Formats: sequence, structure tokens, C-alpha cells
Amino acid sequence: MIDTQNKTTIDIRAYWQIFWRRKILFIIPFLLSIVVGVVMILVSKPVYQSSCIVQVNQGQLLSRAMQNLVPGVTAQERLDNLRRLITSHDYLIRLIQSLNLYENPEMKAKAQEDKNKYPGMELREITELLWIDQLKQFLTIRQVGTDFIQISAYALSRDMAHNFAKTLTQIFIDESLRREVGGIRGALEFGTEQLTIYKQKLEESEERLKKYKQGVVQEAIADQSIISTNLEQVKSMLMTIEFELKEARDRLSFLGSRIRSQGFDYKIPTTSRIQSLKSQLLEANVQLSKLMSQYSWNDVKILKLNEDIDNLRNQIRTEIENEINAKYVTGNGADLSMILEKEITAMEVEYLQQRQKSLINLQADYSQRLSQGPSREMALNRLTREVESNRAIYQSLMQQTQGSEIEQALQRTAAEFKFKIVEPAIKPIKPVRPDRIKMMLMAIVVGMAIGGGLIFLLEYMDHSFKTVEDIEKYLNLPVLGTIPKIELPGKI
Repeated sequence: MIDTQNKTTIDIRAYWQIFWRRKILFIIPFLLSIVVGVVMILVSKPVYQSSCIVQVNQGQLLSRAMQNLVPGVTAQERLDNLRRLITSHDYLIRLIQSLNLYENPEMKAKAQEDKNKYPGMELREITELLWIDQLKQFLTIRQVGTDFIQISAYALSRDMAHNFAKTLTQIFIDESLRREVGGIRGALEFGTEQLTIYKQKLEESEERLKKYKQGVVQEAIADQSIISTNLEQVKSMLMTIEFELKEARDRLSFLGSRIRSQGFDYKIPTTSRIQSLKSQLLEANVQLSKLMSQYSWNDVKILKLNEDIDNLRNQIRTEIENEINAKYVTGNGADLSMILEKEITAMEVEYLQQRQKSLINLQADYSQRLSQGPSREMALNRLTREVESNRAIYQSLMQQTQGSEIEQALQRTAAEFKFKIVEPAIKPIKPVRPDRIKMMLMAIVVGMAIGGGLIFLLEYMDHSFKTVEDIEKYLNLPVLGTIPKIELPGKI
């Protein structure tokens, strides 16, 4: 440096001499940095990036000016929330499950190696933790506009980067749509569940009403007049039978005492034919009671059955008479006509008792049916009201469900517009890292910086005089002459 008129000038030749004198300190770091850069380029694995841009329209109703006045969530807070959401544990677990990353050989081997570090955990859980830690480093979310975010994925292969970005974006879209329509979907599911319940209740109540009507109600209402008329007939017949039964019993007792007074002992005649006729007579009485509970006394069926009963009684009398005439003869100490009359009277007593019992049961049935008439009508009205109530609730739920379905469709359409993929993920062609040109430029700059720094440091620490001006400046002595450096042959 030369100080002339208090001005400092830069002597390029002086700096060049310094550089040339210490050039070895610059060349060695420079070459080493270049070598290190080349080695890093060669050993670095290629990293591929796949990105997807999603529209996230918040649907603001306020103008920009009003939004500035109203406190709310800033753009950075919104982006941070989305970043935490997309890289959350649940999202990453769904990503791992969707791509079946559990079967990745490298990650399985690493999980097997780290199994001792996580005692009590299964291999699948360890694999999940390893993948989650790695995915959080591979995924980036940034905002590229007011209503757009970019989801990027980095991986060591084209397919993996593409699958990461595409699948994670789809998970984000699906989950966002699910949250948007979650409330109306819950209402729709509840309405559908209640609709199924009340549909079953309506069908059950209609079936009960149908069976009740088909059973006894219509019949009971239709023949109320028949029952009332028949009940009076039954009461009258019971009084007649009681009187006839009393006379028959008295007659039977008188004939029995007369026969016993004559000292005649005989066995009551019984044959299979007589037993069969008595069984038919009993069955006819039962059948007559059933018909009388449905038809009037003047009905053809009842009149015909009464004729059959009279015929059966006459047949029994004939059979008894034939049996007595065949076994006993006159002159055995008793009058056969008296014996015949006694057996026929005994048969009549048995018939009248059966008849009386049937009429008593029929009278009780008539009385019960008459008393149940109002209760049946009340039961019919109750079942009818139950059906109408269930039908009204079912129709109301049907309308609500249809309305919920329409609302869900509209809300889903709005949500699909709100969360929309505007630029899908594509399979990358070339890696984004390492950037060879950038790495070489960095290596050159670093090498030059290190070499220049070494030269500056050594020059700064070197306090020897380099120029005549330095001697005159610091020693205040004039320089009479200089001796140039002589290079001797054979000596470096």
C-alpha cells in the first residue's frame, strides 16, 4: 500500500504478489473442496418429489375490508393447523395402512433391529412408529395462494413419492368431506334407524289389527242379535230340561224300587252297538252346542242336527229293548216292560244330564260374549289408534329422512367444491436432490473461501517488511538501495 496525499489506494499488483507467493494455500483447499463435492454427488441417493395442489375454499361471507377489521385466524395459523392435521398420527396411520407399508423389507428389517429398544411392543407397532417418524420428514405442506395448499412428498423412488402425495391428498379430501357432512350424516343415520324401527312397529300393529278383525271381532259384532235370541232360548230350554230331568229321576227311582221289591236281579244291558250310539249322541250334543253359538235355533243346520239326535235316541231305545227281550223272558219274577222302561228312563236321564251340561256351558259362553262386546270394541279402537299413530310417525320420519338425504347431497356438493384437487400428483421424471450444479458451485465457493481465508490469516500474522514504503513508514529511515532475491541454480 502507498499513502499519497492522505489517500489510500489499492495496489492490485501487491495483492497478486501476495496471492502468488502463497498460491499453494489456495490451491490445496480449493482442490480438496472440489473432490469432496464430487464425492458427495456420487454417494448421495437421488430424492424424488411429487406434489398435489388442493383448493381449500373457506367460503368467507365477508369482504376483504371487513375481514381485516374482524379478528380471526391468520393465514399462517390456518396453514399451521392444516400442516398439523395432515401430518397427524391418524392421517399417517391411514396412509401406512392404505399403501400397506408394513411389508416394506427395509423398514421391517430396521424394526426387527430396534425391537429390543421397544420391549412389549409388537413388530407392526414398531414399524408404524418408524414410518411415522420418516414420513414427517418426507412430507411438506405449504400455501401457494389464498385458497390453495400444496402437499408434497419426498422419497427415494418415483413410485413411492407419487403414492405418498396422491394417497395422503385423497385421505385429506375424504376426511374433510366426512367432517363437512358429518352432522347431517349423523342425523340421517339416526332418522334411518328410527324409520326402520317404526316401520316394523307399523307392520306389527297392522298385523295385530288384521288378526283381531279376522278372529272374533267381526263375528261377535255380526251375530249380537243371534246371541241375544239364543240366550233366551237356552234359558227357556234349561228350565224345561230341569223339569224333565226331575221327573225322569223320580220315575227311575220308583221303577228301581219296584223291581227290587220283586227280588229280580239283572245286569244292565250294554253292547258295542249301544256304546257306539251313545258316543254318537254325545258328539251330536257337542256339535249342536257349537252350531247354536253361531246360528239361530231356526237354522236348517240346527233343525237337521236335532232330527239326528232324535233318531239316535230312538235307535238306542230299540237296541235296549232288543237286548232285554233277548236275555230275559217273562215269568222270571219281574215285568220285562218295567225293566225296559227303567233302562230307557236311565238312558233319558243320562241324555238330559249331557244336554243340561251343554246348555249351561252355552249359556255361560253367550253371557261372556255379550259382556265382552264393549271391551272388544274398545280393543278394536285401541288397535286402530295404534296403527294410525305408528303410520303418522313413520310418514313423518320418511319425510325427514328424504329431506336429510337432499340436504346431505347439497352439502356434499358444496363440500366437494370447497375441497377440490386442482393439480393432481404426477410421477416425477427426475430427482430434485441432489442438485449437482448447485453442489459443485457450493464446493467451488467453499474452496475459494477457505483458500482465501488461509492466505489472509497468514498475511495478517506475518509482521515482516514487504516493501520500501513499509520500512520508511515504520522506521523513519531512508532506503538507500535494495538487493533483489537471487535464485541459485539447483536450489528451490
